Amino acid sequence: MSFLGTYADAAGSDGMPASLMLRAAETSNFGLTLADVRKPDMPLVYANRAFRAMTGYETAEILGRNCRFLQGPETDPDSVAKIRQTLQGESSSTILLLNYRKDGSRFWNRFQMSPVRDESDRLVAYLGMQVDITEDVDRIGLETERQKLETLGRLAGGVAHELNNALQPILLFAEMLERTDELDPQAQLDCAKGIVENARFASDVVSQILAFARRDGADDSDHEALAIITQAVDFAADYLPAGISLERGGFDAATVPADRRITVNRTALYQVMANLFKNAASAMDDRGRLRVGLALLQTGLDPAAGETERRPAIEISVTDEGSGIDPETLKHIFEPFFTTKAPGQGTGLGLSTIYGIVERWGGRVAAESVLGEGSVFRVLIPVSSAQ
Repeated sequence: MSFLGTYADAAGSDGMPASLMLRAAETSNFGLTLADVRKPDMPLVYANRAFRAMTGYETAEILGRNCRFLQGPETDPDSVAKIRQTLQGESSSTILLLNYRKDGSRFWNRFQMSPVRDESDRLVAYLGMQVDITEDVDRIGLETERQKLETLGRLAGGVAHELNNALQPILLFAEMLERTDELDPQAQLDCAKGIVENARFASDVVSQILAFARRDGADDSDHEALAIITQAVDFAADYLPAGISLERGGFDAATVPADRRITVNRTALYQVMANLFKNAASAMDDRGRLRVGLALLQTGLDPAAGETERRPAIEISVTDEGSGIDPETLKHIFEPFFTTKAPGQGTGLGLSTIYGIVERWGGRVAAESVLGEGSVFRVLIPVSSAQ
């Protein structure tokens, strides 16, 4: 315990007795450990009472071992990689770890690690603080599962509702066509058109469900960001109502250089833009100004697994001048089959489809809105390379 005594002596040099600091560490409700970075494999040289109680190990079974002995088959490799990165950078970090007790049971550990330096500012140890948050994680997990079941219920109910809306007129028109002797040619043509129109609507519902459920990226490929996004915007603009004027900003090489590339599926990107434009036009009752912006954000996305730096991203923003979305509705707009439109006027799958597509690319979708002023939808797609 000489190392710990030296550390406590240094920490207590401002007048607080080292013995009191050691007693405080030993009686803390949080698990406390100290690892000596000067020795091979950074062995633990101290573990307090709370750590021993949390893990089930005795002092003799802990000291001299690297703290990785608490890891197990389901410990997240990304969390372990973050620990290594923190050590390499001689920095501090807070990490959520799935650890294992001596008896094999699992527990969720909120692990905070901080460097300890000597009077010459040399790194000599790492102080670890562990908190068992298993109950909190379990509560969050139960709530997540509840929300999943609620979403699945809405999905199943929405499928039945939307397909029934399409099938009823198809059956009605078909029954009318059976009585061809009672219908003039124009009425027969109207019935046939009604069948085709509703069959296409049903097909669209099924296609959007498949797009929402899809999570693989087998058809994704590398594209020059500015070119492919411009093409997608051009495609979506062709379907805007005549009463909508479109303004563009940032669609130039000065904003997004030609060497910035993204990995996406062309058809899916077209679908994303078409759905965003369709929703924006609907929010403005097909009349008003729609703005689409393009920007390169150098730190737009959180680090990928195994990385520490935030990632550059291409941001596509779509801004409407509609009535806006209230805060409660805004919480649910990316859920499947959630819609504020009247029955038959929307499937409620457009935004959830966008969310699923962009998430598959490693990006994210966000929405902001002010009642009476309009909404902004932002799509962030990670930059795949800069050549």
